[in-house]
Amino acid sequence: MPAMSWLIPLGLYALALVLRLLVANELPFPTAEPSAYYVDVARNLVAGEGLVSSGVWSYSTPPLEVPKPAFELWLPMSSLVSAAAMTLLGSSFWAAQVGSAVLGAAVAPLAWAVGREAANAQGLDSRRGRAVAITAGLLAAVLSPLVLGSVVPDSYTPFTVFVLAAGLLIPRVTGARNGHDDVMPPSIVAGLGLGLLMGLAYLSRQEVIWLGLTVLIMQGWVLNWRPTGARLREATHRLWPVFVGGLVVVVPWLTRNYLELGSPFPGQAVENLFLVENEDIFAFRHHPDAATYLAQGAGVVLMNPLRAAWDNLLNVILFPAFPVGVAGLIALVGMRRSRALRRPTALVALLLSGLFIFVSVMVLFPVATLWGTFMHSAGPLLVALGVVAALGGDDLLARISAWRAWERPNVIIAPIALVSMAVLFSLLQVRLLSTQSHDTQTRYAALAAAVDQVAQAEGTTPPETLISDHPLWLAEATGGYAVALPDEEVDAVAELGGVFGTDWIVIVDERGRYPEALLDPAAAGCLTAAPVALEGTEAGAWLFRLKEACPSA
Repeated sequence: MPAMSWLIPLGLYALALVLRLLVANELPFPTAEPSAYYVDVARNLVAGEGLVSSGVWSYSTPPLEVPKPAFELWLPMSSLVSAAAMTLLGSSFWAAQVGSAVLGAAVAPLAWAVGREAANAQGLDSRRGRAVAITAGLLAAVLSPLVLGSVVPDSYTPFTVFVLAAGLLIPRVTGARNGHDDVMPPSIVAGLGLGLLMGLAYLSRQEVIWLGLTVLIMQGWVLNWRPTGARLREATHRLWPVFVGGLVVVVPWLTRNYLELGSPFPGQAVENLFLVENEDIFAFRHHPDAATYLAQGAGVVLMNPLRAAWDNLLNVILFPAFPVGVAGLIALVGMRRSRALRRPTALVALLLSGLFIFVSVMVLFPVATLWGTFMHSAGPLLVALGVVAALGGDDLLARISAWRAWERPNVIIAPIALVSMAVLFSLLQVRLLSTQSHDTQTRYAALAAAVDQVAQAEGTTPPETLISDHPLWLAEATGGYAVALPDEEVDAVAELGGVFGTDWIVIVDERGRYPEALLDPAAAGCLTAAPVALEGTEAGAWLFRLKEACPSA
């Protein structure tokens, strides 16, 4: 690539980074509890305590203690990125945001590269191809899910970045050459690079397994152009470096999990298959199982995936990613026979793996995905839809230009329309999320102060560990430990308190059977004192104190 050509991806990266840092200043507190978890683990790592969490949200994996070895289901990459920034900038939420923003800004030049490859496969001239690639990069720079995913540190950003980078290597590894049926020779370096990137993506989210399936499918696609007898041998030559590169990253992590958690595989993932409602995630005594799930009846079991598909389509693809989700899907249908979508390119790899993720979470995790399983893994698919939208805009304007007999196709109108709408919609979502962040920060600061005031009035101190319906936010606000309140009987909660050595419950919102179950006079035998409405907080926040022995409900 000529030296001057680097100015475009560098400019896109700089634009994306500046936008993300500006938005980070508007979000002083984690707007989602998983973000608080990742930041807390990063802070503990920098403090020399290792990969442990101050908040416990799952009881499916031992040990049941605080601090607890982290990542019984979630994966560490977001925390590692935040910790790297914290070593330089201090252990603040803002430092974690900066680390995530520096990595997340890479989606813009990566989208540009995917768009450039797709434009070449489509056979566009340099002028139109450049416009498509730049549009794809600009959309990735400003699209609200990609921006907000970078500044609310989460698995979303590292997964997106590493999958995009891996997608760009897939054609080289499989041997595909843009727009041609001849096959490039194998490359050990490219194979190892793809394996390492997929390993890093795995340390972000487990859904990378569907990218692995995509690699196999695309390898078979390319080898269809080769003589039959040589296909298996050539596939082995091409893919063994991918396997090795992935193992280099993944095996140490699986070994750590076995040593710290007793198993290399996440037990919570199995339970998430059988959630009846999302409160089951916090199960302590009654864990989800297949029998309970099937007992709902065939109608509910069959409707759950359909409900999940609609929710993911509407609340992940169409609405938050407007206009990219809408324009990308329309263009995908309209251009389904185009060369860019019928060649083994990075764009096709991202679309195919994104489809696999969408279908898998719909079928396997239809209840869990309502709390974000697909949302957190949708970044690569949204970038791919942005590229398709750019291609569709170019194709539409080329048709209009021919109809109007313009001297050459217009390459400005469609990008301006797409990017402008994306910017306006992103500004709206940033404003809403900023308000939520400030409100949550104020609420939990008041909550922590109210708990301390109750303790001071009684001449005592709060327990080191609290039980709460929002344990990760509460741990972030108090600087102490907190464990999740299960939606189970009061005596089960008392048993949980005994395991973690605490008898204080802080309930922030109405969720499941609480706080009503503890406000009921029948629960008085389980409490050492009357419930306390926490003053200075929003209505509905309560403090309850449990007896060591609680009569069975």
